[in-house]
Amino acid sequence: MNLNIWALFGHAARHHREVEIVTGLPGGAVHRYTYGDFCDRAEMLMAALDGLELAEDAVVGTLAWNSHRHLEAYFAVPGTGRVLHTLNLRLSPAELARVIEHGGDEVILADADLLPLLVAAKAAGGLGRVRHVLVLGDTDTDAVDLPGLVSYEDLIAVHEPGYPRREWDEHRPLGICHTSGTTGDPKGAVYTHRSTVLHAFGVAAGSGLGLGPGDCGLAVVPMFHGNAWGMPYAATMVGAKQVFLAGPLTPARLAELMLTEEVTVSAGVPTVWLDFAEHLTATGLSLPDLRHVVCGGARPPRSLVDRYRREFGIPLVQAWGMTETSPLGSVAWPKHHMRHWDDERLLDEAGAQAGIASPGVEVSIRDGRGEEVPWDGRTMGALHVRGMWVVDGYLHGEAPGQFTDGWFATGDVAVGSPYGYIRIADRTKDLIKSGGEWISSVDMEAALMGHPDVAEAAVVAIPDPRWQERPLACVVPAPGREPRLESLREHLLGNGFARWQLPERMELLEAIPRTGVGKFDKKALRTSIDEKGTLR
Repeated sequence: MNLNIWALFGHAARHHREVEIVTGLPGGAVHRYTYGDFCDRAEMLMAALDGLELAEDAVVGTLAWNSHRHLEAYFAVPGTGRVLHTLNLRLSPAELARVIEHGGDEVILADADLLPLLVAAKAAGGLGRVRHVLVLGDTDTDAVDLPGLVSYEDLIAVHEPGYPRREWDEHRPLGICHTSGTTGDPKGAVYTHRSTVLHAFGVAAGSGLGLGPGDCGLAVVPMFHGNAWGMPYAATMVGAKQVFLAGPLTPARLAELMLTEEVTVSAGVPTVWLDFAEHLTATGLSLPDLRHVVCGGARPPRSLVDRYRREFGIPLVQAWGMTETSPLGSVAWPKHHMRHWDDERLLDEAGAQAGIASPGVEVSIRDGRGEEVPWDGRTMGALHVRGMWVVDGYLHGEAPGQFTDGWFATGDVAVGSPYGYIRIADRTKDLIKSGGEWISSVDMEAALMGHPDVAEAAVVAIPDPRWQERPLACVVPAPGREPRLESLREHLLGNGFARWQLPERMELLEAIPRTGVGKFDKKALRTSIDEKGTLR
């Protein structure tokens, strides 16, 4: 049996036709239909794509919020053998133009409210190969200057369900997702049918996000970023109820959907869960159905993990991955023998880690000579991975030096624990080398965000004539608070930092710049630091 997208789609069509798929729309409305409706419409889209006379390996982009229509494209595009290219709607027009050109998109499915961004990308020279733009919603298509503009609903309405199953080779490309570009221009990671199916099994497993037919999953993470961490594919495979939130995210709207739709599993980046915690505290809302939330994209503050457990009774489980790992790489589930440990030890040894490598993913932590370092909970090394759903190269063969003998050099610095967990100490370029010794900016940020006066913190290196580099703490104050440097230094001392590691300088910011996927943009912070180490 080929491990292709039809293995997942066909199973859902046969066994889960009555299960609901719900989309919270902008303005508060809710769209509700079943897997049966979804499968029928996806097959109608398959026929519509064939009708556009595209080559069977054509690239089809999506510029869209999380929604039921986006889910239809997730399966319909690769179901016809074509390649799904999810486009980051938070890119600038020029960046979006480059990514569209780089991917070779010929068709783009776009939400109506994102058409102005696409028009701007066209003006920046990014739609040279695009022949058709399919609008996922209502708009006046005559008023928009885009090639082959047509209503998605009108296009699929003339077709019938019943598209014949295609047994594509499992090594055929299924999708392209571009990296967030935090270490240079975005590069295209290419997923195959086989890697996507295996990744779906990894996400659904108990060692992954833990999804089954009795669950309701809500991926807060965008569908344009790492396939929403694989949740849409995994949930469809097992027949879990799915909930999407289209349009800009607010904690109140997220909480409303979680409560009314009885969400059991959700996933998002730390900034989402920080804001969500404030909303739960302010409203006193209880979410009895929510079994756990998964937090990835950056290490959550230790205080946040503890707050969800203590204040809300909800496990916040850390996960790690990259675009290049499809993206799931590890999840920090505690082991059975840890169940009687006290909360502090459990958090130290499991909950505060990036997790245990997912079955099917191998991890190697190496020193500067390429030798494996001891997994002693202290020794740092360069993190390398390989596995069933780890890409073996980039689109167009870019950055070949990151792939050696089947291993991908992640650019992360990690520590392995005696219990088999990994902790991401930093990105290689974010480590601070002071007097020949390393300081982890990630560890310091997590500790700073545990201080009551701090809402958010990012730590970057600034030049120092004596020590080479020193840490600069960039801090967003908590509401009504005034952080003081000495208080923050004392707090860091109490969290295991040596006195020589402590920052001598602090900058108060209204907000920390973010990348298009919600991570702190340290590249932007470093760019704004002058030769004297002062933020402009």
